[in-house]
Amino acid sequence: INYQDINKKPNKPVSNNSATDPTDPEHLIFDDENTGLLTDPYILNIMLFGADQYGNQGLSDTMILLSIDNRHEKIKMTSFLRDTYISIPGYYASKLNAAYSLGGAELSIATIESNYGIQIDRYAIVNFETFKEIVDIMGGVDVELTQEEIWYINDQIAQNGQTEYLPYETEPGMVHLNGQQSLWYARNRGGYVNGTEYGGSDWDRVERQRNFLNSVMDELKNASLAEIVQIVNAVGPSITTNLKNSEITSLVASSLTYLSYDIEQLSMPTEGTWSYGYNEAGSVILVNDWNRARYDLAKFIYEDSVADTYSY
Repeated sequence: INYQDINKKPNKPVSNNSATDPTDPEHLIFDDENTGLLTDPYILNIMLFGADQYGNQGLSDTMILLSIDNRHEKIKMTSFLRDTYISIPGYYASKLNAAYSLGGAELSIATIESNYGIQIDRYAIVNFETFKEIVDIMGGVDVELTQEEIWYINDQIAQNGQTEYLPYETEPGMVHLNGQQSLWYARNRGGYVNGTEYGGSDWDRVERQRNFLNSVMDELKNASLAEIVQIVNAVGPSITTNLKNSEITSLVASSLTYLSYDIEQLSMPTEGTWSYGYNEAGSVILVNDWNRARYDLAKFIYEDSVADTYSY
């Protein structure tokens, strides 16, 4: 990718005591002089939104930062918990997913950037209907399911009158899901199955969402470049994005390389930095240690470019 196309211009280096030579550009991240946000010319951060599209802008049910890390040859997926109580620039403190209803992807990104301190370069948005269409265009996706997850998908389909999608009575393991089934899997945070409640949380849901993306990437690993181009051309009209056509072309051209990268996952806020609370926004996730949360995210994305010692 020509990163100059997306305005990734290195500026002031951030001090790093873990690098052998702190002046070596292979071991530096940069604090952009215009934004004050951490960025790296070898890492592309794309925010993926799954929105319900109800109301004004809708609520962002899914927020996953996909980092294509060419410095360390990894793909990194960071989920941002939608119930995180957070300061929304120009508005007030509320749940993170409220930012999307107030100002769409742009305000959501500004909220994450201003609170977490990392630069987000591009975004892509799908709503529930386009998510289903994309999965069906791909011919479905194979996902490893537990028995409870299978029951949950079937129960939700039955309860919502979507009986044409009732798929199977099957054993736990690898299961082929169509678009509607995939949507219920990605939205699952526990509930009732066969009349019995089973535990779950938003943490479980965001892990399922990342696992689903991982399964999609596994499917694409077996495709040729020509097949990937065909899929991208088919699903492209269903996705709202600020990626330029030239950038999409570059991403697709390098897709087989990216699909060979190791995949790592993270949820934000990280363990030990938050607690549950209740306020005017309802039941929320309260971040008790923002400095630590910011450091954990920076370390995950930029790795050895960030000092090993937590120094906030």
